[in-house]
Parts: sequence; structure tokens; C-alpha cells
Amino acid sequence: MTAVLTLDAPIAALTTDDPGGRSAVAIATHVGGHVFDVLSGRRTVHEIGEHVSARVAALLLTTRLHAAQGPEHRVRSVHACPITEFAVEACMVVGTHDRVRALVLRVERDGERWVCTRLSPV
Repeated sequence: MTAVLTLDAPIAALTTDDPGGRSAVAIATHVGGHVFDVLSGRRTVHEIGEHVSARVAALLLTTRLHAAQGPEHRVRSVHACPITEFAVEACMVVGTHDRVRALVLRVERDGERWVCTRLSPV
């Protein structure tokens, strides 16, 4: 079951450990935005290295979303579900002028940062 959370919906048990008390949607939006920037050619993998695992970095190095290139993309929606207090699974729908794409990702907490550990562009 997937929940669509608002930006102010906190993840259970993270509010005391995470200084920002960030919601699942806020986490997915932040990390997913960095990943999409690489896929669209606006950033390099090295620039977002702290936000992705080695496995995801390797995937990003070999994948480009050709229809997503250009500055006109925008996030249409982010659907996120906290799986545990240290993991979030999400789908980010991103639209360009002529196409809609989705990124399915898993983000896990690694110390004080959130890291994308699984990624599937759709």
C-alpha cells in the first residue's frame, strides 16, 4: 500500500533523531531532485555522490533520460511511504514540455544523511 503524504507529515520515530523532523515526501523530494538533475544532465554524479549509493551512482553513469533534458522539467507529484524509521520508498512524477517520467526510488538513512540506495526510472 502506498501513502501519499503531505510535506508536514513526519516519519514515525525520526522526529527525535532527525533535527529537521523531515517528512517522507520532503526526503524523497530532496534526494529525488538530485537524482533527476543527474538524469537530465544538469549535474554530474560526482556532485551528488553523498546522496547516492555506489550501485545507484553506477546506474546514473549509464542512464540518461533524453526526453527530460532541458530546464523546463518540473515535479508534478511525489508519493512516499515510510517503510521503516530509516527507509522511505517513493515515486516521483516529473513532467517536461512533451513527456511525463517517473522515478521509483528507495532512500535510506546513513547516519545524518539520506542516501538513494535503489533507483528505477520508468
